Amino acid sequence: MENRLVIDKYSEQYYPPTPTNTTLFWRRFIPFQLIRFMILNWKIIRIVAKGHS
Repeated sequence: MENRLVIDKYSEQYYPPTPTNTTLFWRRFIPFQLIRFMILNWKIIRIVAKGHS
């Protein structure tokens, strides 16, 4: 017989890892999110501007 790995359908490895406290902090930190939002918008504006010129 072969050695087979038995995996339960709903075992722990099928769920995503829970975020760390640091990750949760950066996700909820409003100033950081505003900066990321402005950077993303700036990138979109550049792409649109290139397409219109």
